[in-house]
Amino acid sequence: MFDAGSHTNLRQRKLVTSTRVLGCIALAVCAWIATTYFRGLLRLGYLDSGIGSVRRLVAAETKFAKSHPDVGYSCEFSKLDEDQLIAALAKTKTWNEYEFELSGCNGPNGIGPNRSYRITARPLTSGLPALCSDQSGILKIDYSASVQRCIAGGTPE
Repeated sequence: MFDAGSHTNLRQRKLVTSTRVLGCIALAVCAWIATTYFRGLLRLGYLDSGIGSVRRLVAAETKFAKSHPDVGYSCEFSKLDEDQLIAALAKTKTWNEYEFELSGCNGPNGIGPNRSYRITARPLTSGLPALCSDQSGILKIDYSASVQRCIAGGTPE
């Protein structure tokens, strides 16, 4: 004997199970999209912070050189004007997923005030570009994340 009621119940249970599975899959896809989107926003925030940090360091170097004409530029974060960024860099050399370095302080023929310097920001997170600048004040970016390529011929920003 055929029971139409049990066949309908089985069909309803399969429909409910299928709906739950599809709901879970849709939720997982939405979570993946949201995570990817927010990770991209986070990287963009780190990049903006890195660019702003390099520009603040360039301004601090310019101010230091004007205040200390006998020394010129400084190759030590701790000698630049104190603010939150520079105080942090003096201690750890890192800020918002970038590692900063000051180098290349040279006077003419190694004598006299430092007339040059180089600031580099190496990304600590994949997907971020390398940043660099020097006494010209031009900020450059290398999207392959290479500090050496940034110095040699990065894209001016």
